[in-house]
Amino acid sequence: MCYPVDVRICAALLVIAACGNHRPSPRRDAGVAVPPAGSAEPASLPSRPLGAATLADFGWRKRAGQPAFRQAQTEEAAGDWAGVVRDCSRALAADPEHLDAAWLLAIARAKTGALDGVTEPLAVAAAGDYGKWAVAALAHPALRDYLATPAGMAWRRRAEADRAVYLAALAHALVVRANGDVFAYDLASPRWYRLTRTNGHVIAAMPAGRRIAYVTRSKGKLGVGAIDLDDGRSTHAIDAGGGPIEIAAIPTGFWIGMLGKGHALALDGSLALAPVKRPNGPHLHVTPNGNAQLVRLPIAAISGDWDDHGLASAIRLATTQRIVTVPSPGVIAGNTVEWSPDRSHVAFVAQLAEQCTPHAPTVAAVVADVATGAVHELSRSVSGLAVEWVNDRELAIAGDGGVALAPLAGSGSTSVDGASALAAPLFTAKCAPPEPVAEGSDDDESP
Repeated sequence: MCYPVDVRICAALLVIAACGNHRPSPRRDAGVAVPPAGSAEPASLPSRPLGAATLADFGWRKRAGQPAFRQAQTEEAAGDWAGVVRDCSRALAADPEHLDAAWLLAIARAKTGALDGVTEPLAVAAAGDYGKWAVAALAHPALRDYLATPAGMAWRRRAEADRAVYLAALAHALVVRANGDVFAYDLASPRWYRLTRTNGHVIAAMPAGRRIAYVTRSKGKLGVGAIDLDDGRSTHAIDAGGGPIEIAAIPTGFWIGMLGKGHALALDGSLALAPVKRPNGPHLHVTPNGNAQLVRLPIAAISGDWDDHGLASAIRLATTQRIVTVPSPGVIAGNTVEWSPDRSHVAFVAQLAEQCTPHAPTVAAVVADVATGAVHELSRSVSGLAVEWVNDRELAIAGDGGVALAPLAGSGSTSVDGASALAAPLFTAKCAPPEPVAEGSDDDESP
């Protein structure tokens, strides 16, 4: 029996009884679409491997699907979305891993109302380049209706789960340059993840912890962008004019000295004026013709008799007071010195001679034991070298042959196929060319 005060409660109970086992409607979280009443529960989408197994997998613009995709782009510009569907489908038939075509096909199907055909191409694009298309899909106006469907809800959940996988891979990946762009290479998988999308215009980069500034050069102009490895996002490169430019890390992103002014580049891509004076600490200097030099000096707990080029005949390790040298006339390039993660070793590039002999090695990658000061040479190069610790017992070395992983113990190294450089620029020898032999001197060969 219901008393008057409980009439509304009784009515509610009657409604529930009439509905039997009807499940309550899902909670509406901000930014999350809720399926219409009576719609099916979103099914779970299977996971796909993120990134690519090889760098060559990112070369779809040179493969069989590109001609049809170019035709689809023409139709996109004309608003012929049915034509886009047709020719993107042709492109993917010729090359199932053409990520540009997969993304555009998902958009075109959404535009034409074929929402049940969006998931597959969208999943292909987002898995292949999560940092670009998974993020873009969640905010693209054309996909709004799709994301409100059960299939769209399932894809959203897949994207959210994949985000954790993606960021975990970036957390321990080696950042390299290849084909004029920046990539993260996960040694454990191994898998490749694209971090910049500049069509091959990246010429230099500056790592600063979990952030990286990159520099592009195209048609005589420089550009600067930022990568946030903790968030997995990259900004587009902003126009920096003809150079020169300087880059230094600041708490909110990067300080950029360009066009005679100081600017603050935030990690969301926004740009604001900043003090003209460059902040203290490591910085990257890039000349108008694209030559880049990373300046790290001074380095904590390391001192040396540095000259104007940052070279020293010896360095002192403050933690053990050991003196580190390389065989004369070799000198240590201070701006390349890096502590190992456990602080038991330091790695650096040594310049081998005062004069550069054509086609002869000019620099060497060297590791010093902090406890003893003993040095061990790992490799040599003609054009230049850069070194970076992968872990306590392994170095990544960039040189004449690209990038290789070199263990401290034992011999042999493993090539990182396709990588041309590390994030940091190469150190090139600051040596003079050999003195020419005077005509008629005793050094002339006999005829």
